[in-house]
Amino acid sequence: MATTSKKINLKQLDEELGSLGLVANFEDETNKIIKPADNSKVTDKELEAAIAAHIAGPLDEEVIELNREQGKTKLIELGFTPEQISALGL
Repeated sequence: MATTSKKINLKQLDEELGSLGLVANFEDETNKIIKPADNSKVTDKELEAAIAAHIAGPLDEEVIELNREQGKTKLIELGFTPEQISALGL
């Protein structure tokens, strides 16, 4: 497990480590928690070195749009109206 305040593109970081799987919690921007996924062979030392060398690229716009649409779908499933979703800026 590693913590950082750096800007992180998790997909990119995982690819930089060989696409072995990472999980993260970015709720606290100054203390992002990143760790290898279950059954990943990435060591904490490798993860820390990769984070130190990592320069986050921009997120792919298609991925951002897909996430937005999936979020809207989930909100509808939870009972939000289109007006409520729009008010959230989605």
